[in-house]
Amino acid sequence: MTATVLVPLDGSDKDGRALPVAVSLAHLTDGAVHLIRVRDADAQHLSAAGGDRSDSDASHRLGDVTKRGLSEAAEHLASLVARAVTWEVTYGGDVATVLLGRAHELSADILVMATRAPGPVGRAIYGSVADRVVRESTRPVVLVPPGADFLRGKQVQLRRVLVPLDGSDAALQVLAHLLNFAGVREMELVLLEVVVPSQDHLQAREAEHRLTVVADRVRARGAAADVRVIEAGDPADVIVDAIRQELVDFIAMATRGTRGLERHVLGSVATEVVRRSEVSVLLVTRA
Repeated sequence: MTATVLVPLDGSDKDGRALPVAVSLAHLTDGAVHLIRVRDADAQHLSAAGGDRSDSDASHRLGDVTKRGLSEAAEHLASLVARAVTWEVTYGGDVATVLLGRAHELSADILVMATRAPGPVGRAIYGSVADRVVRESTRPVVLVPPGADFLRGKQVQLRRVLVPLDGSDAALQVLAHLLNFAGVREMELVLLEVVVPSQDHLQAREAEHRLTVVADRVRARGAAADVRVIEAGDPADVIVDAIRQELVDFIAMATRGTRGLERHVLGSVATEVVRRSEVSVLLVTRA
């Protein structure tokens, strides 16, 4: 069955970051791309009921512009992925709920969303639609942060991926998703574990052994794999620094850790990485 990459758009400039990433993921997963725009349900009701003529006409015009924009985007993407790209405009008062529902109905394999720039609280996804989608989705979600704005309008190749691991089953689930990509043989995985510094370096040695075993499994599936173990106090710092040091195209990580307890994205390592990242971040919340 063909994979589906679902791409929620909102008509803002940040959509330009999400589309190149979606195209590359469609190639990696041998998937189709489906664009979706959720409009306020009140606009639909106003148009259907007639309402005030000026408001109704404005709503119709906005709807036409939205559909034309999606149609043009779909046509452009189809020329890049060499497969059909579908689109829809749907309505609902709660955008996140609508997106999660459509992801389920379409059996989407992955969602791709661009996040907004940090507000006064300094978070790129807190309180946003993306925050809700990541926390509640049973499917991997790729967030394209403001730091990756250079991707806009470019053809992107997602090949070298940084995979932070911590010995937990949740983290390994991320790896399982990557290894199921149709284009797994085109990928290079950098397996990274951050451990607490110690004089005897025992945790570092244990992590090195653990990652070596995992790397062998990755290579058996046809992908390249490198192992990195770093002793440091702040995992987010290490992960962000590794983006340039390892020249990775994206990051794939879990939003829960070694205790197996699902964490609200706010305050987690994943949130800090998304906030500071210069590449896309694939997040898996639920195993």
